[in-house]
Amino acid sequence: MMDDNIAKTETLSRVVPIHNADKCNGGDPITRAPNINGDKMNLLKLMFLYTLQGVPCGFADAFPIILKTKQFSYNDQALFSISTWPYTFKILWAPLVDSIFCLSIGRRKMWLIPVYLQLGTCLLFCSLYVDEWLNDTENLSNIILLTTLWLIINCLAATQDIVVDGWACSMLQKHNIHYASMCNATGNSLGSFMGYIIMLLLGSEEFCNKWLRSQPKSGSIITVDEYLYYWGIVYIVAAAFVFMFKSETEPSSRQKNVGVWNTYKLLWDIMKLRNVQILGSIWVTAKLGFATVDSATNMEFMGAGVSENSIAIIGILLYLVKIIVPVAVSKMTNPTNTLMVYLKYIPYRLLHNVIFAVLLYYTPLLINSNAILQTFYYISLGLTYITYQTCMFIMYVLYLSFLSQVSDPNYGGVYMTLLGTFANLSYAITRTGSLWLIDVLTFKQCSTIPHNYCETSISTESCQVSNGTCNTIIGGYYAEIVLSSILGILWYYIIKKPMIRLQSSDRTNWIVYKNYDSKTDRTTETKH
Repeated sequence: MMDDNIAKTETLSRVVPIHNADKCNGGDPITRAPNINGDKMNLLKLMFLYTLQGVPCGFADAFPIILKTKQFSYNDQALFSISTWPYTFKILWAPLVDSIFCLSIGRRKMWLIPVYLQLGTCLLFCSLYVDEWLNDTENLSNIILLTTLWLIINCLAATQDIVVDGWACSMLQKHNIHYASMCNATGNSLGSFMGYIIMLLLGSEEFCNKWLRSQPKSGSIITVDEYLYYWGIVYIVAAAFVFMFKSETEPSSRQKNVGVWNTYKLLWDIMKLRNVQILGSIWVTAKLGFATVDSATNMEFMGAGVSENSIAIIGILLYLVKIIVPVAVSKMTNPTNTLMVYLKYIPYRLLHNVIFAVLLYYTPLLINSNAILQTFYYISLGLTYITYQTCMFIMYVLYLSFLSQVSDPNYGGVYMTLLGTFANLSYAITRTGSLWLIDVLTFKQCSTIPHNYCETSISTESCQVSNGTCNTIIGGYYAEIVLSSILGILWYYIIKKPMIRLQSSDRTNWIVYKNYDSKTDRTTETKH
């Protein structure tokens, strides 16, 4: 819940044609006032496509919590987190999606229809076996099968992101193109909400009996397999919908001549810019100080006794933060101080490492106390989540703002996609690493055999045979909080001066090619 949606639905993830990509329409000026009369159906269709784009992101948030309720280990969680990596590495095949198409079928339909059919098929297949895989935590092959299938699903979902973001640029009339970002934000949030919050709440017997039923019944309204089956059908129907009811305008000549090789060459030329190398180094390491809180906090609180319903309800509140924060950030920043404001929020976000650790430590005591203390605890927990998410989302919006300021306008889409990949890579690596490290840093000791540290299943069974229990001496989460906080403080002081220099750097230092002629698509000199 902390960081997943941000990493996977951010606007910088799109790849559009490389020439004048930021304008979506070949750089032609927009002279007409917005008027949606001719685009109402296109807006609805685009909203529908973006909603489907957000659903897999919601599933990616929900499954770690489901795995926790099924008592899967942190090593299993780390393995499953690899399934979200396609969102980070989609830049490797994005140029192919953007450059290879068949006019008789449609530039975007050629990719989107097979992707929807395969997504639907994979979800239907998963619905057949997901209960078996989730209910046998001891069989390593189950988590491997689950991870492999969701790796395939997320590869398809990442490809869907590329296609829909690219199609948005040509689906609307030029004077309405700014509505694409609204469809993106609203549709992705709605889809993520349905894949994450709805799946958890309607899949909870406790929540259904407390809030949705007049008389308590056994079982939830939906099960995981039923919900996946439903969305599998939706994606297959969506493929038929796209095939029958949505036509495409023919690509412009400029779009036709982009070429795969030119796009990959452009990526390489951008990476050779000194400022991009410095910024990339900063973003790749940006999650070091926050990785533990972002990846494991929800699961730790659930392990301490907080219900998954409470986590999901807090998640609903956090959606409000995502709506309010961008408006507030736009009023407190300008192009000359974006990174300065970003730097100011790093200490506040690091402080939450300590706050979450303290709250977690007292959770077992407070949630089992009287009603007043329980109320105080849940209010404190909710406020801590909200303030942390606010800091995190402010930093994210500032980060996006800076990228939009420095990206070479001649290659806006590819430029921002590459810079966004650095941040996504940091998220993917630190999430997997932090989940794996929690088990490594957890130290236990048998209550009846002092020299038995319950390091293996054999030693754990030996402890149980002697009527003992494996008590945790050092919790891996707390140890990792200390480690990540130290790394975060060091990172802050190391990157502070480079970020200040980047803020004041001349914008020409971010230009890929000098003497670029946008009309003839020619360059006469390369600047690195």
